[in-house]
Amino acid sequence: MKLFDDFEAVKFPEENLIFITKRGYLYYIYNSERKDWSKHKNAGFDHLTVRNYQDVSEAELADAMGGTLPKAETDFMRHCNLVQLRIGDMFDLLEEDYPRYMSDQGLCRVIYRFLLESGVCHKSFLKLQKLLNDACEQQLDHGVILSKIKELSFSTIGRDIFKKEIRIVDGHDGTSFFWIMPVRVVDNTDTNETNNIAEMGSNEISIEQNDVSQYLFPFLYNYFDDQLDANKNRQDVNGFEWYLTYNFFTFESMTNILQDISDTIDALLTGRNNEYTAELREKRGTATYKLLYARDLTEKQIEEFNANRPTEDDTEIDLIIDFYRRFIYRMEYMMKVGREKGYDLISFMGP
Repeated sequence: MKLFDDFEAVKFPEENLIFITKRGYLYYIYNSERKDWSKHKNAGFDHLTVRNYQDVSEAELADAMGGTLPKAETDFMRHCNLVQLRIGDMFDLLEEDYPRYMSDQGLCRVIYRFLLESGVCHKSFLKLQKLLNDACEQQLDHGVILSKIKELSFSTIGRDIFKKEIRIVDGHDGTSFFWIMPVRVVDNTDTNETNNIAEMGSNEISIEQNDVSQYLFPFLYNYFDDQLDANKNRQDVNGFEWYLTYNFFTFESMTNILQDISDTIDALLTGRNNEYTAELREKRGTATYKLLYARDLTEKQIEEFNANRPTEDDTEIDLIIDFYRRFIYRMEYMMKVGREKGYDLISFMGP
């Protein structure tokens, strides 16, 4: 049965199941014996040959949906256990139920961050629902809602997730982040081949590439060793490489980096200069890239943009020091655990 937006409903009568697919990929399952819906654990990845299954009648589907036919994917979500839903699903439900508040991009970012940082996401979703229901009843303005969500996040998560800081993300962030973790070489034939490198992913952290460029670049480049076997045996790679390439550091060189960072913290606190403090004030990262083309800008506007690209970084010293202290703690812990498990290198890999 054709539904909406490439969704279809078919049945598997031998197992008393109804499958909801999108472009042939399985998303939702209805068990007619238990009379319950669930979101497929591997939703969007397991493909079915839809034509090989029996069609579902409107009456059968309406009965499974409690009397009405679905008009959007969110109708299926509402019949599933919240535990099965992803953050994106919860976000879609909030957008549908609270369009007045969810039209505010600032609120959306705060809500998404709250759900993302929550240890038990569905519990946080229920708290958000109650907060937004109360807001609708009381006609609260967006600024009040923003404050209440921040208060809720602090009481739920136990820390201020919205404070201004240079972020260090636990685990693997697949966007514009550098991935940092203990590794060891298991085959020297090509040390840029992932199958030749054992990764300690359980101890991985991610740092946004602009932050790596701005705050770690001077230290990494100073201690990067081209003659280290692990770096030398990367095929078709020379020097520190920014994109999808292992950059290896020994624990000894990493310890030296951390010592230099500690000295830089002291220099920033006391106002003295060392070999790194001047470099920290030089603006790096994507903000400094020369713009060659932009769809909505004239040639004159592009010229003005390039002429005014930032050359100095104005990040508050306290934020830099806070980041360095957290980075030192993470790297010292990473090396301790890595050494215990037989790893002997730290890899920095760009997105």
